[in-house]
Amino acid sequence: MIRMKRMIAAALVLLPATTDTAVAKIPHVQQVPQRDARPAPAAAAVPAAPTGTATVSGKVVADATGAPVGLATVVLIGTRSGVLKVTSADREGAFTFWALPADRYTVGASKLPYLGAVSGARRPARSGSPVIVADAETVADVMIRLPLGAALSGTVYDEHGRPAPGVPVMVQQRKAQNGERILVRAPAGGVTTDDRGHYRVFGLPPGEYLISSAGTHQPVPARALTDADVDAALAGGGAAYAPPPDEATAVAPVYYPGTTRSADAAGVLLAAGEDKHGLDFRLERVRPMRIEGTVSTADGSPIPPTLEVLLTGAPGTGPLSTSATSRVTPDGRFSLPNQVPNTYQILARTPRQSPLMATAFVEVTGVSDVSGVQLVLAPPLSVAGRVVAGGAVPSSRPSSLANQRFQLTPVLTSRTGITAPSSTPTDVSGQFTVTGVFPGLYMLTGAPFFGASGDSVTWGLASVFIDGADVTDRAFDISAETPPKEVVATITDQWQEISGRVTNTEGAGVTDYTMLAFPVDEAYWLHNSRRIVTAQPAGDGRYQLGGPGPALLPAGEYFLATVTDVSKDEQYDPAFLKALVPAAIKVTLGAGERKTQDVRVQ
Repeated sequence: MIRMKRMIAAALVLLPATTDTAVAKIPHVQQVPQRDARPAPAAAAVPAAPTGTATVSGKVVADATGAPVGLATVVLIGTRSGVLKVTSADREGAFTFWALPADRYTVGASKLPYLGAVSGARRPARSGSPVIVADAETVADVMIRLPLGAALSGTVYDEHGRPAPGVPVMVQQRKAQNGERILVRAPAGGVTTDDRGHYRVFGLPPGEYLISSAGTHQPVPARALTDADVDAALAGGGAAYAPPPDEATAVAPVYYPGTTRSADAAGVLLAAGEDKHGLDFRLERVRPMRIEGTVSTADGSPIPPTLEVLLTGAPGTGPLSTSATSRVTPDGRFSLPNQVPNTYQILARTPRQSPLMATAFVEVTGVSDVSGVQLVLAPPLSVAGRVVAGGAVPSSRPSSLANQRFQLTPVLTSRTGITAPSSTPTDVSGQFTVTGVFPGLYMLTGAPFFGASGDSVTWGLASVFIDGADVTDRAFDISAETPPKEVVATITDQWQEISGRVTNTEGAGVTDYTMLAFPVDEAYWLHNSRRIVTAQPAGDGRYQLGGPGPALLPAGEYFLATVTDVSKDEQYDPAFLKALVPAAIKVTLGAGERKTQDVRVQ
């Protein structure tokens, strides 16, 4: 007690002499705010949600087994009224929405490890069928079928082969979008390994996935210890070695099955509901490399001050897109540090108003820095071409070869920075010129058009040859060193066709499937390929693929498959097509052949 009193007394002694005065002045310093006599603005009226007397009820079940999915979250959205309601299914999967106005409703449900789905949808992430409700009506048969999500798992080991806990693991789905294969982070795709180095990601839609670990952003010194270093450490002295900066290493991002090179990353293909395990890989420590070089102009003119150098993963070398930029100094030097082993494309390009471009490919091995890269800016190339007619019979010719347009279309535009060149219309002899061509991968696209003439629906593109090499419907490379001397596009009025009837097990025609034909040769699995076509069966189940003119389906070997609710991007997605191969029918189309192929679905 005596000690407590002494502490209080000491605290009082330490207070400044003006404390009491300051406290006394505080009421005089503070200002009492004046009351605003104006009336407060009225709060904005919130319109009440529309109500009615209709009821919607149904059940959430597992798609594969029909078993109820209890406690799933169910959402109802009105198309016109804007009604939004959320409820939870009971333990038997049943749900009910009351007091609804007349409307067209979308009803969907979700619950892990299932994939979210909408009533009436044949596949996840599809619009399904609306539930149409009238005033005072009770709709009681809404069924929502949830497909089971896929899962993948494995163990991450450190560079010494020991399980690595606490390692971030990312799972990305490879998708086709606008003609390019991109990576989209999967739902719940970011996880961390547990104390056993184990990871597991579930609730995944079917598709192709890439698995990778995160790398350290800052290099850390590392080297192999000598026996003397170990003896010193055991004696408590520690190692006296200080590694020079060029021996710094970092834990690089590693891609399954265990590589730092994105070009060697392996995709994991998951079917609906599949649980794939044993996807193990090992971390690696590498030296980040520096890429250095110079940019110059062919005529020795100054480097534009806004010029930048862009580094990307080289097209066709891997599924992952890596990018980095570097400003160019006035004397033309650039530097791109911290690059892990991979094959890269380096691109320097000026604005479109005065286009100049230079590209180079470099290989980073992880052994030494890459220096001496030289980029010489040059104007775009011009490519000459001609159109010739090759009819089904020698005497068959279109009315004219003039005013046709065939375009060189860049492949992988977002990764190369290459824009589409410009093509002049053909003259009366079929000659044309393509300008603004920068080095890169291209396809020759287009279909002959003769205006309001029967030739427009009769003639189609038969073949494309570049300097004698057949590149029909394939991507080909145009380089600055060996530009094409001549492009020859042949048009024809000969055509092929696959037709038939889609029936169920009772022999009745079905219409709720889509017929898809795609080439056996995967080299043709490109975006907007005319060799990948779909057709919707008519009311009696009959379908037709191919035909004359713009519908021309080239001769060759095809897979024929029935699919449900296929999107445009999926239609050209190699992972999606590959999954269809085991159940597809192989069909061979000869020149001018019309083949019948009936299909029965279960």
